[in-house]
Amino acid sequence: SSGINAEYGGGGGSGGGSCIGNITFDTDEKKEGRASRFKKENAISVSDTISTMMQSANKTGGEECHFSDVHLVGTMTSLEKPYLRLTCAPSADQVRPEGVLVKSLSHVINKWKKDQNYAFVCEQLKSIRQDLIIQDIKNAFAVKVYEVHARIALERLDTTEYNQCQTRLMDLYPQNPATGNPREFLTYRILYYIYIKNTSDAMKLIAELSPEESANEDVQFGVAVFNAWSSRNYQRFFKLYLTAPKMAGYLMDSYVQRERHATLQTMVKAYKPSVSVAKVSHTLGYPDTETAMVYLNEMKVTFTNAARTAIDCKKTMIET
Repeated sequence: SSGINAEYGGGGGSGGGSCIGNITFDTDEKKEGRASRFKKENAISVSDTISTMMQSANKTGGEECHFSDVHLVGTMTSLEKPYLRLTCAPSADQVRPEGVLVKSLSHVINKWKKDQNYAFVCEQLKSIRQDLIIQDIKNAFAVKVYEVHARIALERLDTTEYNQCQTRLMDLYPQNPATGNPREFLTYRILYYIYIKNTSDAMKLIAELSPEESANEDVQFGVAVFNAWSSRNYQRFFKLYLTAPKMAGYLMDSYVQRERHATLQTMVKAYKPSVSVAKVSHTLGYPDTETAMVYLNEMKVTFTNAARTAIDCKKTMIET
């Protein structure tokens, strides 16, 4: 019992001091010692928690950890900061608070417009995202950061970074109603499923669309593209590709050549003995036969005549 009393400062005693034997618990020195120990233990606890979470984040692409139990507010003021795979917990002076991150995002966007240096911009945006995650910032600004990075990644056909941003946005949109562009990015999500050939999840997503989502023109486009792709209506698919709204065309660029390859294989088998270059060009969604010819030459097709106006389907072998 004396151990318990000593730990918690019990044991009574007369006068103004709480003591057991010669041990006094209410001296200024003891109070400062306990306060210092508490701060140290608390700092270690927060540090360990952040370190564990960042290790988990590194294993999952940096987007699937949560810091709701850690209350760290950064103090760093640099607009640019390299993105690092953290092997230890960051301190406050290594993390930028939201006010600085707002300025940093504007700075990075201006750099992108001016220099188009994707390697630099991607690293800076990943660094901003990392600071958001460490501080558990999930507000409208976070939505903006992930949308900006997703759009820039689409411009450069970086589907890996795009998908990380898309996945995070799926969590952020419900927490920030009427913020950002959820319908637009819902469209991109449908189109992304085509890229990874995930028919089941695409069908599930489409089946669960709300009436408001289904009425959105962008979403309707995504559904139409999926329906054309899944039913192998190639002509419809490429026609839609030519009219893709907003940044949908960028995402479709990541797999349009794959689908052209599959379509050409089907046409060569179906149109024996020959098929006109004009028909192939139109079906594959090329703006003119000259552009289509570049692709056909790459595929090493055999033509029926010197004018190269038709493909010899019997002699043409399209590798699978």
